[in-house]
Amino acid sequence: MNKPKIALFLFVLTLFTLPALLSFGIRYLPVEDQPPLGVTKKFYENVAIEDKVTVPYNNFNGIGFSFKNPNLQNKEEIILKIINENGQLARTITLSGWNIPDGGFVRFMFEPITDSKGRKYDLMLTSPSSRKEEALEVYLSRDSDTAASVTYYKPLSALILIRDIYTNLNMRFWEDRTFALFYFGIISLGFGYIVFGKGKTI
Repeated sequence: MNKPKIALFLFVLTLFTLPALLSFGIRYLPVEDQPPLGVTKKFYENVAIEDKVTVPYNNFNGIGFSFKNPNLQNKEEIILKIINENGQLARTITLSGWNIPDGGFVRFMFEPITDSKGRKYDLMLTSPSSRKEEALEVYLSRDSDTAASVTYYKPLSALILIRDIYTNLNMRFWEDRTFALFYFGIISLGFGYIVFGKGKTI
C-alpha cells in the first residue's frame, strides 16, 4: 500500500473512531437539542418559573436554560428544585447570579437520579433575594410558554455511552440528507481508491 492510500485509510478510520475515543471524557449527554428561543419571562422574590419535563433515560443528572441578565446586574442566588411524581423534592441546585452571563446557556448539574426513565418531573426556578428591577429572565421556547430547556443524563456504562453517541450522531447526520449523501460519497470514493486504486507500493 502506498503512502496516499495509508494516509486516506487513517483519515477514514479517524472519522469513524474519533467519537468513541472522545467519549471517555464525557460525563453527560443531552437528551434533545434546545428548542428555538422565544420571549423571556422574569423570576424574582415570590415569582417563580414552573415547568415540567419527562425524562426518557435513567440517570437524569442535569438541565440547562438560557438566561437574560442585562449588564450582569443580578448576582443573587438562583435555586432550581426538581420534584418527582410523588410530590417529593428530588434535587435542589443553587447557583449564583455571578455565574449567569447575559444570553448565556447555563447547566444545573446534580447527582444522577437512577430510576428517572419515563418519569415526569416538576421544575421550579426561583430567586427569592432578587428584586423585580434586577430580575433574571429565562428564555421560553418559540411560540410556547414553556422554558427552552435541555435535559441531560449520565450513561450507565462506557459501552452504552459510545452507543448513544453514535445513535445521536446518526440521527443528526441524516437530518441533512444532502450532506449525508455527499459524505458517504466521499467515504465510498476513499474506500474504492484504497481497495482498487493503483500505485507504487512501498
